[in-house]
Parts: sequence; structure tokens; C-alpha cells
Amino acid sequence: MIACGKKESPNENSPASESSVEDRLRSISSKTAPAPPGADKQTEKKREADFDISGETAPAKEAKDQADNQLGAVFAPINGLGTERLLEYNIQLSYQCDDLVKTRKELLNFVSKYGYLETSSAFNGRQPSMSVRMHVRSAKLYEALQELDRLGSLLTEDISTVDHTEGMVWQKRKTSREKIRLTRRNNANNQIGAGAKNWEAVEESVSSSEDELDLAEHETWKIKDRVQWATISVSYGIPIPSDAVQVPEYKNALVGILNLFLQLTYYFLWWLPFLLFGGTAVYYTLRIYKKWKGRNS
Repeated sequence: MIACGKKESPNENSPASESSVEDRLRSISSKTAPAPPGADKQTEKKREADFDISGETAPAKEAKDQADNQLGAVFAPINGLGTERLLEYNIQLSYQCDDLVKTRKELLNFVSKYGYLETSSAFNGRQPSMSVRMHVRSAKLYEALQELDRLGSLLTEDISTVDHTEGMVWQKRKTSREKIRLTRRNNANNQIGAGAKNWEAVEESVSSSEDELDLAEHETWKIKDRVQWATISVSYGIPIPSDAVQVPEYKNALVGILNLFLQLTYYFLWWLPFLLFGGTAVYYTLRIYKKWKGRNS
């Protein structure tokens, strides 16, 4: 059994389809139609107003200019710099403080927090002074410098760096090359028996490669250690005191006179026996001389 249904005539929807086709044609013609003569110039001016030469929009450029006029954070490290460059820091600082003993205690706490102490010397006299040489982790160097400023007034500062990036690249290449060379010589050594004539030469070359590899790894460690620890030399002093009136100790003069008298008494007692002996000898000599002269006259 075949079910038959009413078949729609194609002419029933023809007006709607024709109208939709006309709308599409109008939209396409409006897009492709030529613009008025002044439209291109207006569009170009608007585009130049919105974008500058660098390609930034006007609001973005204004926000960037405002950001550039602001001062950045002091001692802010550059992100990613440590991964690009291997820098060894050497810093010399000079501070002035009011109380050297108190500053010394605070400085020792600072050293125990950020690193370790290498040398230290202090003098607590009329003009106290102190000098310290220490090592601080480079990762906390900027934080340590800011905290050092709290321990006194900065007088002088000298910061220098040594770039070990090139040396590290060379050491890595040297280490890799020595590993390959050592592997190749070990393979050659395994293929040569103990009875071969050049066995000793091959063994010596293997030992030499091992020594060179150890030296390259040691140099790599030295570079990493220098980069990891920054060297800081700090000196502290107090303000130069003004000249004061020095009142002498008058009692010292009296004590000096008494000491002089006692010294003279001591020397007199020491010479007294010799003086008595000499006086007695002179006295009896004169008496004998007078008697002898009286007899002759």
C-alpha cells in the first residue's frame, strides 16, 4: 500500500525566497559599493589618532606614559637576571653609627641571618671603629643591603661584579668533551688486552682524561660557589668628637714630687756606705798628713 500525501507546490514559497535573495544582493552591493571621496581620508585620520607609530592605541600609550613617570622600587632585582648571567658581587660599604657596641651586636645577628663571617676586627677606644668581611647569599643580596642601612648612616659604597657566564659555558663544554673523550678511551681500553704493546699508553690517557674531568667539575663548582655567595666588606665608625678642655690632674704633681723625694732617699741610702767609707778614709789621711808635717817642721 502506498501512502500518498499532498505535495507542496514549488510556486507557493517563491515570494519569500525571492525577497531573501534580494536582501542578500543588497547587502553585498552595499559592502562592495565604492566609498565617498572624503570617507577614506576621514577613516585614515581616525586610525592615525587611535594608533601611534609604535602600534599602541592612544589610551594604552597614555597609561604607559603615566607608568613611566612613576619611580620604581629601589634595589629591585631584574627578574630572570640570575638565570641569564652568573655574577659574582664584591661590595665595600662604610657606615657611621652612634653606638659601636650596640651596632656590633646587631651586625652579628645580621650575619647569622644572611650568611657567614670571614674576618672581623674592632677597636673600642677614644675613636671606636670596626671592620667586618662577610659572605651573603646572592639571592638575598638586595634585601641584605636594605637591612644594612638600618644599622648606620651610609658614607661610601662601592659595588663591583665579575661576570662568570663565559667561564661557565666553557667549563660545561670542557666537561662534556672530557666525558666523551673518557668514554671513548675506556671503550678502546676494553678492546685492548693486557699483553698489547700500547696498553700502558692507553691506560695513561684514560687516567689523564679522568684528571681533566675532575678539574673541569671542580672549576664549575668554584664558579657556582662564587656566584652563590656575595662578598661584603663593611666598616663602621663614630662621629669625630669635638676637642674638649682637658683639666690636668693636679694631684699627680704632688704624687710626682713625693715619688722624686722617695727616689732620692733610695739613692742616698744606696750610696751611704760608700760615702761613710770614703769620708773616714779622707779624715784619717788628713790627720796622718798633719802629724807628719808637724814633725818635719
